[in-house]
Amino acid sequence: MIQVTVDRIGLDQTADQAVVLLGDLTRTTFVPIWIRAPEATAIALPLQGIKPPRPLTADLVISVAEHLGAEIVMAKIDSIKNDTFYASLVLSKGEETIDIDCRPSDAIAVALRKEAPIYVDEKVMAEAGIAAEDSQVQ
Repeated sequence: MIQVTVDRIGLDQTADQAVVLLGDLTRTTFVPIWIRAPEATAIALPLQGIKPPRPLTADLVISVAEHLGAEIVMAKIDSIKNDTFYASLVLSKGEETIDIDCRPSDAIAVALRKEAPIYVDEKVMAEAGIAAEDSQVQ
């Protein structure tokens, strides 16, 4: 697994779509993941230090996990199939590790709120990654 951070979020307001750009820690490879605008907002809020007046889905997930005695460990972008990214949210409860299947946008939104690391599988990085020098990412 390769640790990444959210480099930026771009919005296409005409299509109600956005792209979240995950970059490795050296900023040499980036993975673009297309998401809907509401999910982009859920990711952007913690990056901007904004706490919404009412809980969003990511806040609900954190609250439920904490009330059940679990901790958010990390978000993982596990695989890509037919141009669809698959992710999991990793929790721990005592000695138990729990992997919960979810959309990448949800995993990222939760991880950002808890300041948990985000990882991309090496195979996903190899398949979907864009080298910084081969793109307009700077």
